[in-house]
Amino acid sequence: MVRTGGTEQYGVFPREDFLIAERPGYLLHKAGLVLVEDVEKALGAVGMRIRDFFVLAALAGGPELSQQDLSRLLNLDPTTVVTVIDEMERTAYVERRRNPADRRRYNLILTESGREALATADRVATKVESAFFGALSEDERGVLRKMLGTLMAGRWPASVCAD
Repeated sequence: MVRTGGTEQYGVFPREDFLIAERPGYLLHKAGLVLVEDVEKALGAVGMRIRDFFVLAALAGGPELSQQDLSRLLNLDPTTVVTVIDEMERTAYVERRRNPADRRRYNLILTESGREALATADRVATKVESAFFGALSEDERGVLRKMLGTLMAGRWPASVCAD
């Protein structure tokens, strides 16, 4: 990156002697950080944080999840999940319901206003992701999704896997 008059200009590829850029793990990590930063900034314009978006999206379909499930799924500290869900209860995006099979646990349910907030956030995130992945063809995006799915096989929490 070269700074010019207060603006940043990015080169196309790193120098050949910048060896970390040859590591797929680093590239995947860096790409994820850049994408998260872009999505976080765009979501801020609609009053949401990316972790809120991830929570709403995780609760939008499939199995009913507990706070513990969300903690594992999103790699968030359990106390952070409690704080996020408390905030989302106050905004009426999520409600806690006792798990009928285990009265010590609560299932997290997305409310109608939570679904509306998710729809807005999803449009914002989709626009950012489309721009981020814009250098890839639709076929390449599909291949990337498939490769990432392969890498993640066997690494998902049991609560989101088929029985």
